[in-house]
Amino acid sequence: MSKYIILILIFTAITRLYHLSYPNSYVFDEVYHAFTAKEYLQGNKDAWNPYATPPKDVAYEWLHPPIAKEIMTVSMFIFRSDQAFYWRLPGAILGVLSVLLVYLLGKEIFKNSSIAVLAGFLFSVDGLNFVQSRTGMNDIYLVTFSLASVLFFAKKKFLWSAIFLGLAFSSKWPGIFLLPVFSFFLIKQKLIPKIPLFIFLSITIYLLSYAPYFLIGYRLSDFANLHQQIWWYQTNLKATHSYSSPWWSWPLNLYPVWYFVDYPGRQIATIFASGNSILFWSGLLAVLISTYQFIKGKFKFALILFTYFIFWLPWAISPRIMFLYHYSPAVPFLSLILSYQLYQMWQKKSLRFLSFFLIIIILSNFILLYPFLTGIPLNKDLVNLFFRTNLAPNPFI
Repeated sequence: MSKYIILILIFTAITRLYHLSYPNSYVFDEVYHAFTAKEYLQGNKDAWNPYATPPKDVAYEWLHPPIAKEIMTVSMFIFRSDQAFYWRLPGAILGVLSVLLVYLLGKEIFKNSSIAVLAGFLFSVDGLNFVQSRTGMNDIYLVTFSLASVLFFAKKKFLWSAIFLGLAFSSKWPGIFLLPVFSFFLIKQKLIPKIPLFIFLSITIYLLSYAPYFLIGYRLSDFANLHQQIWWYQTNLKATHSYSSPWWSWPLNLYPVWYFVDYPGRQIATIFASGNSILFWSGLLAVLISTYQFIKGKFKFALILFTYFIFWLPWAISPRIMFLYHYSPAVPFLSLILSYQLYQMWQKKSLRFLSFFLIIIILSNFILLYPFLTGIPLNKDLVNLFFRTNLAPNPFI
């Protein structure tokens, strides 16, 4: 393994784990996910019940498959603590692992260590997945398991790919978006008999993730009713939210999501789920260039291009309220595509400075945004300056 990716992983681990216990209270949708994981730990049967009445200011999270919440529960059980650090710890570990997976996938796809290292670096400074890896929600689980599935698929280790597809699907339903991509390439490679393996293991692992549900007394009829409620809720929800955003805006990073605010002394500590704007904008351009090259037969890496689009474009027909973090599974593939195009620029002396400059400002953007991603207290004027340069509503005025 490259010494550079080791340094990147050390950087990734430090940034993900530092200040992870702050705040030692629920952040944004942790009031659903982390709270429910704690209720799993207590063996509360109501935590699985869509009709149960939760305590004030929290809610039972039954709208998504349970793998992410179960892993948080295991972490709290192992460390004998239900403090915030322990329900966030598995996500932070997966956040580090996801950077490694981007590197390994880049090396497998491009057969070039430099592109792979650059992809890992770019993804390590993405603010969106950075925040999700430090928050007790299920998105980083979906991202990491999906990356593992794609990596094993690229290596033609289809059994392991199918297992991780099942884990991604059992974290969040969009994990199943990978199935049509894999099916397309299996058909193209005349490996059609492999498709049932992916379908069977995805369904099997999904059902196994509900083993605790059945062990505490729920029946198949309850399971069917639960999924009927999930479907009805997801397809009929008419709620609005000041931080929601349309699917087309995500690559432009127009609407970061406010997760948390605190007022220590005369300062403000805030956590925003925001992408790295320079990474997103230049990555979108790289996607457009790669798509054009693919049409012309000059971009040979259809797997990552198709995977990027499958994790983004289906949201165009979604009837439910949406947020920037729904774009998070597409970002690692955006990083891979951008790293390839930046490497191609580097090979041309006339564009070498531009590619280096882009990398530097992507890193600089992450450094400048870091306090807003982690809740580090800042002067109020600095916080207001952040809002004036973003389109997110300012809650402090």
